[in-house]
Amino acid sequence: MTPRTEAVVCLRPLARADLAIVEPWFRDPDTRRYLGGPEWPAAMLERVDQAVGMEFRRAIQTGAYRYLAQAGGRAVGYIDCGTFDRCTVYGGEGKHGPIITGSIDAPTGSIAFVIDPQLRRRRLGRAMIAALLQRRELQAVELFEAGVEPANIASRRCLEAARFALRAEAPDCEGMLYYRIRRGELGADARLLV
Repeated sequence: MTPRTEAVVCLRPLARADLAIVEPWFRDPDTRRYLGGPEWPAAMLERVDQAVGMEFRRAIQTGAYRYLAQAGGRAVGYIDCGTFDRCTVYGGEGKHGPIITGSIDAPTGSIAFVIDPQLRRRRLGRAMIAALLQRRELQAVELFEAGVEPANIASRRCLEAARFALRAEAPDCEGMLYYRIRRGELGADARLLV
């Protein structure tokens, strides 16, 4: 078993030159299954400018942020956060578009993250999330959410360690579990998550 370490993680905006670093992580079978293949990071970079202002499931996207996580002088992970004007709960497609079963009027961030497969089980995911929640450009976000497949135990445990709570015990209409945390639940110092 890999020893657990406390990590100081810094995030910097993902650049096109970083794709050579992060794309191999997306060849990992677990990453491919739960998030996407090696084309996923490039697609996320391309969507940064296109996504802002678009409606997605009755929420307007207000920002798109992609980061390379570094610790100890090396790249250790990728994390992104799409921001929206509100949080909506998707209930499938209806005759007139998305069925929204709930809505919270709070600026919301939707996060996804990947750890270098060789560096898993070292608390890096939790440290990356803590660093993300401290980013200046995300200070207006009041609610953070992450969708996780029920079988993705590692990501579920990581989010729970970062004090995210399940939105509902049962998976949604797409088979996903959603974890969330409100900024007010972070306390005075989000670095305590690390």
